[in-house]
Amino acid sequence: MTVANPHMKRLYGKLQTVGYNPKYIESLLPDWWDDEIAETPAGLQQASLILGQTFGIRAETLWTEGAEPALNLPQGIRFKHRNNIETDELSVACAMARSLARIVLKAFPAKPQSDFYPDASELRKQLLTGKKWITFQDILTHCLDLGIPVIHLQYLPKKAKKMEGLAFEQSGRPVIVLTQNHPHGYTLFDLAHELGHITLGHVTAEHSIVDQKIDAEADDEDERAANRFALELLTGDPECKIVPTGRNLNRDELATAAIHYGEKNQIDPLHIVLNYAYSKNHWGAANAAINQIAKNAPTDQEILRTALLQSLEIDDLNENDYILLQTHLKGKAD
Repeated sequence: MTVANPHMKRLYGKLQTVGYNPKYIESLLPDWWDDEIAETPAGLQQASLILGQTFGIRAETLWTEGAEPALNLPQGIRFKHRNNIETDELSVACAMARSLARIVLKAFPAKPQSDFYPDASELRKQLLTGKKWITFQDILTHCLDLGIPVIHLQYLPKKAKKMEGLAFEQSGRPVIVLTQNHPHGYTLFDLAHELGHITLGHVTAEHSIVDQKIDAEADDEDERAANRFALELLTGDPECKIVPTGRNLNRDELATAAIHYGEKNQIDPLHIVLNYAYSKNHWGAANAAINQIAKNAPTDQEILRTALLQSLEIDDLNENDYILLQTHLKGKAD
């Protein structure tokens, strides 16, 4: 990225300071963008506002010479992460999640915010009506119907660290962001876990939850509670741990056993396989079994992207926001 305009050079420098590389910056700029926009004081402020909204940075820290750029993070952010991950390493992903939520909420129909969410047991009964088990799409549809947009964040700067889940309020509305790239199974528990945070009151206007890793062995009280919620919703047992006796199962055995056990106990076989994998630390056979069970099925990311787009009133977005949304939903990390 060659820049002649000194004001734009300073703005781009600030973006790079917080973790955005030149190629990523250029990929998110609107087609009409011209660096000469920043030649005048008014143009500098306009450029700062656009860049601030696009990259999740407080605009005044961009246009003010000498000011350190400040990422615009979800309010009252609480990082739930492993000890070897520094909080700042997740900040770019959180800022981009908030930026993307800004666009989505413009087009996502506002619904009265619920002051009561059914507990896991009651919700399980509701979602199982007429169903063999609760799928990712079932929970996703429930969230969207409640007015909770669920967003898949994948388009990030190349070196940016990402969380597995993020739940926060923006403009008085709850939002869930997922980043999982495994095509099948994994997002089911992730989404149930983040819904648990919202249901249990961990997420408010003043408190956001960032899960660097959604960990079955978490020792944080809120994380344990969200895990219990997810397990009870998916299996009926908040302590569910599936550990077959005897030797480890191979792919075919595990897939067959998961389907049989799922039909008997109304549990998605994909969750059964992953629950088994966590319990036995037997991931090779588990991933192979997931591929066999989910063969030819749309990926969770495709399901999420389609459902979100169908729920949006796209005409409410301006052209720049629409293009930016499309870039995020179909782009790859750079």
